[in-house]
Amino acid sequence: MPAPFALLQRAPGNWDDIYDRQAIEMSISHNMFIRGINAVYLQTPKIRKHEVKAFAFFCNSLFMMIRHHHTIEEELLFPFFESKMGPNAMGQNLEQHHQFQEGLDDLERYIKKVLGGQAVYDGSLVIKKLDSFADDMVKHLHDELSTIESSRMRAAFTEKELEDAVHVLKKRVLKDVSLTIVLPLGLILHDKSTAPQFPPLPKFVLWLVRYGLWYLHSDAWRFGPCDRHGKPKPDFRNDL
Repeated sequence: MPAPFALLQRAPGNWDDIYDRQAIEMSISHNMFIRGINAVYLQTPKIRKHEVKAFAFFCNSLFMMIRHHHTIEEELLFPFFESKMGPNAMGQNLEQHHQFQEGLDDLERYIKKVLGGQAVYDGSLVIKKLDSFADDMVKHLHDELSTIESSRMRAAFTEKELEDAVHVLKKRVLKDVSLTIVLPLGLILHDKSTAPQFPPLPKFVLWLVRYGLWYLHSDAWRFGPCDRHGKPKPDFRNDL
């Protein structure tokens, strides 16, 4: 399935229901990744010499976010889910990770070299490397939702167990990531009209991100598929 890739339908249910929210939040995150990948495909051939470093920063930030998401799943979420849902309940997800991870890692290494001045930017090479894994990754982003849908969560876990898992997950994310990068990146990958309550941050924090942290790397964030208010940009194929 060639790019631009179709977005997921938001998972059904009520955001305030912790069982429903697992798949809802995952569908939002996965659509952020798909919008990002589509944006890279769309803009890669058009990058001019003076834009290379900023575009490489945007790409590197996106790929790091995707890689971290899957690392967290493998190290925290999948073991937690399988502790109650049974061995190999997340086996398909893990197998799909292995199908695209090598290609993603290879592209991330190349982009880091471009960013650091150790490699020359070659748009055709970026597309070639993307083509090597993007189909498999996007298929996984669609397939994974069914493995954590609400009825499966409700059958396996108490509300407290899920709340405790979410707490552990948030602590790990805060420990691992640079908020000065992840928070602005999250704004430009998310269509606010599809989930106004996301990201679930206090209003003053969102204000700080939009009007403070944004400017640290505003040259890179302009390559995002949405503006800093979560409004999709025209011609970025955000409506698929």
